Amino acid sequence: FFLILSNSLTKLSSTNNIQSIIQSIDHSSIHSIIMSLQIHQTQSRKDAEHLKTNAIAFLQQLSAAQKQHFSTPKLSDVTASYQSQNLVQQNPLVIAALAASQDAVDQALDDMTVMEDYIMLHIPQMEDGNNFGVTVQLSALKQLKDSSEEIAKSLDELAKYFSARADAMDKLQLSSETASETKKEENDGKENKTTITKETKVSTGQQEFHRVQAVYAVDTQYYAAAKKAFRSVKSAYVANIDFLLKNQDKLELPKGSEGGSNFSSMY
Repeated sequence: FFLILSNSLTKLSSTNNIQSIIQSIDHSSIHSIIMSLQIHQTQSRKDAEHLKTNAIAFLQQLSAAQKQHFSTPKLSDVTASYQSQNLVQQNPLVIAALAASQDAVDQALDDMTVMEDYIMLHIPQMEDGNNFGVTVQLSALKQLKDSSEEIAKSLDELAKYFSARADAMDKLQLSSETASETKKEENDGKENKTTITKETKVSTGQQEFHRVQAVYAVDTQYYAAAKKAFRSVKSAYVANIDFLLKNQDKLELPKGSEGGSNFSSMY
């Protein structure tokens, strides 16, 4: 049906008259489009109900993850903890915190998309009067869009951690071990002789204090970024679910039980 609608829109690209577009499509095609859109509308309602039912469980998961990964209140204590555990080579605590935040952002974005689909598919035909419910719908969509854009930015920021830490690690003089092999061939007039000499050099490394602290500073910086992203997800999720629950009647039936928001009312 999208192909049928697209072809009709192409033919009538010079006009914005929706009635002309409708008239250009045969009745069987219109019926197919209506049925398909109604299926999508029904599915969006089911998805939204499932989301509302599971919202508390998701918020409980966020609270548990927040307690597990972001319970230390002071950043100085976070840095001190990393230093006491000698986490220069690798910091699994930061990696786990980043993963928790990224997962939370991803799930929240998915759920907000479900909310957006649900609302958009319940916007009624435009007409004069009794449009307060539509205003509520548009306000909800704007809030969802702003929230999604804001928390999505954190994914780009958190993804920079490994690159930033690698740069800091490159400037450290870490202990290392290198092996070399030398071959020497000689001929005493009777036969060829090959001598192989193997040598291993071990460098204990002299790590300059400030370079080590720079690595821990990167860890602490991204711990703080992950913590901020996590809090933003939780706040945005609560705000949008709260709006959805408080205004669910207006969101699903913006013009009341008489107005309807189904697609059959469009034709």
